[in-house]
Amino acid sequence: MERLQLGDHVCVLVDGVDDGLEVIAQTVAAGLAAGDRVIVFTELVPPAQVLAGLEARDILPGREGRAGQVQVVSAREAYLPAGRFEPARLMESLRGHVERATLDGYPGLRLVGDMAWALSAPPGVDQLAGYEAQVNHLYMDGRALGVCVYDRRAFDGDLLQRISCAHPATRATAVGTGWAPLLRIRRTSDPYGLRLIGEADFSSGQAVAAAVDALVDQQPDPAAPIHIDLAGLRFADAATAALLTRLSLRTPAGVHLFGCHGPVARILDCLGATGLPAVRFSRAAGTELIA
Repeated sequence: MERLQLGDHVCVLVDGVDDGLEVIAQTVAAGLAAGDRVIVFTELVPPAQVLAGLEARDILPGREGRAGQVQVVSAREAYLPAGRFEPARLMESLRGHVERATLDGYPGLRLVGDMAWALSAPPGVDQLAGYEAQVNHLYMDGRALGVCVYDRRAFDGDLLQRISCAHPATRATAVGTGWAPLLRIRRTSDPYGLRLIGEADFSSGQAVAAAVDALVDQQPDPAAPIHIDLAGLRFADAATAALLTRLSLRTPAGVHLFGCHGPVARILDCLGATGLPAVRFSRAAGTELIA
């Protein structure tokens, strides 16, 4: 968890309660080390027991951090405040947490959600995978990170696959110490657009699609092109490349794909992206090809 950065949104697959508590402890420890605020939404374990577990692991928020830096609250109260799952209401609540962390002087906010509340099938839970994709809008600004904890022994496999695809990265607790998120998505303001870092494929398809939708919906100046920084993208599958190509058809001023190299440049070439009038294409070396 110490490899996570503000802006990351990770689905963590665990095997049982103890595994989940370890993920929470690692995330809290990393947050304290970074000086961030950390909010833990717990379901299977009461908040007091989570705090006791942190103390047992020598993670002492009362002495190592500022008052209120680590908060442990009921996941059910946070995700189901009216007894049903309402994604728009939850998004607004999380946005408020991010704003308060900024106003309180924290570099960022780390959110850890025990998603076991969804196992009771509350009203609205069918929107869960869609919510996980949409919440990328909140994280890609780089002021917060989200860790969503799912017990893979309790959740349906097909649902977990859809949820995993809604996250830019998925991690199992058994992975080695060299693990890092497969994909990072960041919004840029000058120029307005998106930066993709890592690898984009089927496993993150819904997350990228949601980020692109947000770019179009929130574009401040439709007369300016949307810029997509691909310099840090090592690989993109055909679906991702097609998504970026279609973006040019959704924006009046088109799209500038820059920093393209390696497999990413080749797949965009194969799809004919460089031949579209609305696409401005720049390779990593700086040679621009304007169709």
